[in-house]
Amino acid sequence: MYKLIGAVRFVAALLYALACIILVLVYLQWVPAAKKKNIIRTWAATFIRIVGMQLKVEGQIYDKPCLILANHISFIDVFALNATKPGRFIAKSEIAGWPVFGKIAKGVDTLFIERKNHRSILSVNEQISQALKQKQTIMLFPEGRTSVGLTLLPLKSNLIEPAILSDTPVQPVALCYTENGQKTTKASYANIQIFACLWTIVSTPGLALTMKFLPVIDVTGKSRHEVAKEASALMSEAMGVPDPMKDMPEPSRHHCDAIAQSVR
Repeated sequence: MYKLIGAVRFVAALLYALACIILVLVYLQWVPAAKKKNIIRTWAATFIRIVGMQLKVEGQIYDKPCLILANHISFIDVFALNATKPGRFIAKSEIAGWPVFGKIAKGVDTLFIERKNHRSILSVNEQISQALKQKQTIMLFPEGRTSVGLTLLPLKSNLIEPAILSDTPVQPVALCYTENGQKTTKASYANIQIFACLWTIVSTPGLALTMKFLPVIDVTGKSRHEVAKEASALMSEAMGVPDPMKDMPEPSRHHCDAIAQSVR
């Protein structure tokens, strides 16, 4: 019976996503920023309901523009964050070429980065700096790759530098997926294609995502590495997993200064 429900949800999710692409192409890019945020928030929340996943929010959502750091498990992460605090995402360049969801990502002003390309990182950092100066919220998955959701990976700090330079607060967010109250890997697309992940999600009863908004980090007087380690400590504690950056040494000052100069 639930497979039938899953099939209905799968088709409904795809049709809804296609409708959103049309919305993006013919309407969304021309509306004022405030109205656009409300549309994205409503659209994202509706998609989560369509796939049958329960969304729970814990903690206090910072009510001003900021840099959000979140662990990355599923494509649902993007919808969940947009359903609570819409902002511009930093995403790997491969997502731009995804069918359906790639076009949606482009339509909501996602900034794409080739993580192995140093020049791409510098270019995205410049764009992040401009966006933060314009008081936009930026969403970043600093682990650098998708996990299955049972651990936290070390946070890469390169893209945190613009927040340091613009004195923009950072809010860590811990994303935790459960199936009937127990931790699960079923929402992860770390090792499977996105449509296979979507099918697993819509055909699995009792899936839920808990978003834990953690204390805001004041970046004043801190390096990007210090902010990353502070965020890692908060996120790992909220997830109930070991902190992968607890004993990680600080990089050399020369390296830090070189990165900082690249985004000024």
